[in-house]
Amino acid sequence: MKILLVEDHKATRDEMRALIECQPDMIVAAEAETGEDALDKALDTCPDVVVMDILLPGMNGIETTRKIIAKQPGMKVLALSNHFGATLVQAILSAGGLGYVRKNRALEELIPALRAVATGTKYISEEIPNTKP
Repeated sequence: MKILLVEDHKATRDEMRALIECQPDMIVAAEAETGEDALDKALDTCPDVVVMDILLPGMNGIETTRKIIAKQPGMKVLALSNHFGATLVQAILSAGGLGYVRKNRALEELIPALRAVATGTKYISEEIPNTKP
């Protein structure tokens, strides 16, 4: 499974990369720090799943997801953010995302969420109240 990591903090990207690359069937195909860069890299690398931070410099993760899905309708997006709430989760789902994981749950949930989203199954972190996949 090819993954594009979109996160503006290098330390967080490095942690996610380490988690992902421990899996024998997953590889980080590219990384991006901004929404604009993510859009370019998503089109260039055609990842199976894009892990998308919500708060990015410039174009935010919700708008970036909307644009990626508009250009590549089959692309899967998993949001990963410290911020949560039913409105934010609904915004990423409405933009075309398939999942939402809180960063503080990434160690436990990132890999299962990636596997679910890659198959087209919605995945919402159990820690996020009042949301339904």
